[in-house]
Amino acid sequence: MQTETTQVRRTNWLIRLMLLVGFGFVTFDFVELTFLTSRTDKFFSWTIASMITAAVFGSFYLAASVITATATPQRAWVRARSAVPGTFALVTLIEIATLYNFAPFREHLHAPDTITKFEFFLWIGAYTVEPIGLTIGMLLQRRMPGVDPPTLEPLPRWWRNCAWLGGAGSVAVGAFLFLLPNTATDVWSWPLTRLTAQVLGSWFVASGLVMAWAAHENDRWRLLVPALAFTALGPVQLVAIARFTGQVDFGNPEVWGHMAFLVGVTVLGAIGTAMALRAKRPQAIAPPPMPAAAEPAPPAFTA
Repeated sequence: MQTETTQVRRTNWLIRLMLLVGFGFVTFDFVELTFLTSRTDKFFSWTIASMITAAVFGSFYLAASVITATATPQRAWVRARSAVPGTFALVTLIEIATLYNFAPFREHLHAPDTITKFEFFLWIGAYTVEPIGLTIGMLLQRRMPGVDPPTLEPLPRWWRNCAWLGGAGSVAVGAFLFLLPNTATDVWSWPLTRLTAQVLGSWFVASGLVMAWAAHENDRWRLLVPALAFTALGPVQLVAIARFTGQVDFGNPEVWGHMAFLVGVTVLGAIGTAMALRAKRPQAIAPPPMPAAAEPAPPAFTA
């Protein structure tokens, strides 16, 4: 009888490295955009004239810092993979937006300050290396041995439905901002440029993918990484909006939908975190026993 246990599929080294590198980059940008909001002309990769836009970007970078910090040490692939599709979409879309709107970056490339030039090369390097590294990492992950542990505690139906709805809505808003940036600048509730509209859209698409993937996993134990990120995103982004209410058009219904989304994200994240922390840890799968070999039939009698 076969008694050995099948190995749980692990996260490969390259994906963990890309998440670790991403953690350093997004944490650095969170600090700059949150505490040096008005100094993006020197302490960021391009100048963001609208301070509320810079602060909102900072809140997204905080969420990315949380999700990469919690996903990197996860050895089981099923607990880390919810961070990967959204991260890949984010870095790819921002790279496209950067190349499409390169003029603001060129100003920092030719800036006299060394720190400003460093910011430019840091941005270009990060958003060039990360898509390539994650692509190779995902290909390598398909070859990793082992199996995914079973789901022991599915998510409540209401949580999954809300996550599907929020994820789809976030992706739709992000697609609108990214694909129609000139239109988005006219209807958004605070000032945007074509570049900031596309970067903001990239963040919404990535957030929606993370939320939808969490619903797709339908497992409380696998929920920890995205739930912690959304618990951080909602309150910090609401604070970012509150810091610069003078730049917000509160007569625009978009801002109320945006804030409702943030409140919902916070609630889902807090409840999801509580469920994930109390969830049962699945064990490796023991394969079914091999059937016993059949005894050979006695020889037929012949006269």
